[in-house]
Amino acid sequence: MSLNAYHFRELSIPLEKKGEILPALAHATGLHENAILNLEVERFALDSRKRGAPHWSYNVRFETAKRLHPTHWLVPATEKAETLDSDPLKDSVLLSKHVTVVGAGPAGLWAALSLQRKGFSVHLYEQGSPVEERFGDIHRFTVDRKFNPHSNVLFGEGGAGAYSDGKLNTRSRNVFSSAVLADMVHFGISSDVLTFAKPHIGTDRLVPLLRSLRKEFLSLGGEVHFHTALEDFELSNGNISKAKFNGAWQNVDNLVLAPGHSARFLYELLHERGVEEESKAFALGVRVEHPQSLINLRQYGANVNTNLTGSAEYALTAKTLNQTSAAYSFCMCPGGVLVPCVSENGTLATNGMSYSKRNGKLANGAIVVPVEKSESLFGGIEMQRRFEKRAFEIGGKDYTAPAQTIKAFLSGKKDSALPKSTFLTGVVPCSIRDILDDAICDSLADGFEQFERKIPGFISEGLIVAPETRTSSPVRIVRNTDTLESVSTKGLFVLGEGAGYTGGIVTSAADGIKLSNRVRLAKD
Repeated sequence: MSLNAYHFRELSIPLEKKGEILPALAHATGLHENAILNLEVERFALDSRKRGAPHWSYNVRFETAKRLHPTHWLVPATEKAETLDSDPLKDSVLLSKHVTVVGAGPAGLWAALSLQRKGFSVHLYEQGSPVEERFGDIHRFTVDRKFNPHSNVLFGEGGAGAYSDGKLNTRSRNVFSSAVLADMVHFGISSDVLTFAKPHIGTDRLVPLLRSLRKEFLSLGGEVHFHTALEDFELSNGNISKAKFNGAWQNVDNLVLAPGHSARFLYELLHERGVEEESKAFALGVRVEHPQSLINLRQYGANVNTNLTGSAEYALTAKTLNQTSAAYSFCMCPGGVLVPCVSENGTLATNGMSYSKRNGKLANGAIVVPVEKSESLFGGIEMQRRFEKRAFEIGGKDYTAPAQTIKAFLSGKKDSALPKSTFLTGVVPCSIRDILDDAICDSLADGFEQFERKIPGFISEGLIVAPETRTSSPVRIVRNTDTLESVSTKGLFVLGEGAGYTGGIVTSAADGIKLSNRVRLAKD
């Protein structure tokens, strides 16, 4: 029997009937359920564009013996997705057997695991703690305020992504990011992440995932060295030859560097050793908190069961300062928690995280302003440090965060008291303009006024916690687009957010898989 393949777009399904795709598709196409074969979900999302009537929207692929008339929603199916084997650059780079990977964030973890699976002998070095110990390190910091520069919200197994919302959505769903999601399912995450348009894990589910990934890596013969920092490296005729870890030098054949976007020491070391870097644009601003009930009401409408939808999100953008700047939301965490995002003593920045249920009473999101690349290589880092030092000092030099209601910020007044915040080390009233430059504050103020028109109550019920400076790295380590190798240093491969090429958990991990897919073991 000859079958015809079709895509059906935006198949609408009521909230309470999530996953009941076959009867809905039969009704939409006029086919009997038995006539629909090989039904596959390609993508699904919560459609809340019509306030008060959110529903599930599915994109599906199916086959049927009957020839159907194409419509806006129903079109003949294209070929199925490509695979890692179809990458035209697969196995195009020769690499010696022994590979040293630095950084156990998403890029480094997936590079190490994928290379080990492929037959390489991989040693993975991480300056911080394994994820189980990392929880204790962070908890002790919130209690005694004694900062551990190697194990904190930014550094340690899992990288900065381990203490975030765990968002897995990516604008570039490709063979590499699909392989990451497939691995996550292999390590115990719900298979919904393969098809849900905005999947997330949450910190609580990232921990067992990381344990499972580490267990497989070790079972294949890989080695992990925690509490072991890269301190220096040497070149020989433009090639990586040695690396220094915790005071001890060792020979290295290939060095894969996946440091994360806050490894400032490494940026400076690379520059000193002649590795080509460049400044890049980034963004900074503040975190804002609102009652989750307000966001639910404004985004979904009244009387919507959030047990079926999950807590509501927002994505906001505004052209500001007479179209010369912008303000936009970044890394929004429904039902989340604010955490101290610190990589150096005497500085303070904010970040947001959430657990898998996203059921906290407060929502938080970064509202940031774009910053053009600096004329000097480390100008962006210097700007970040300046704001972070101001925040630390104004907060009382004990990692309490400066905060101000949006209403007071706009009126130029200081709050006598602050609403409740989830910030782990507490908040203190301040003027945000004492921390951030006027141009950034003016753009934020303009953005808040515009966001109020989209989400009424955004100003009156909003609390600012400052500053948000670690959206991405202000520095890029320049690499070859195809091989991911440094353009100036042979044997040095640079990956992830720290290299300045990705943004988020999935794209960073995909960078690691891309590297492993494009290298092959050189014969002795």
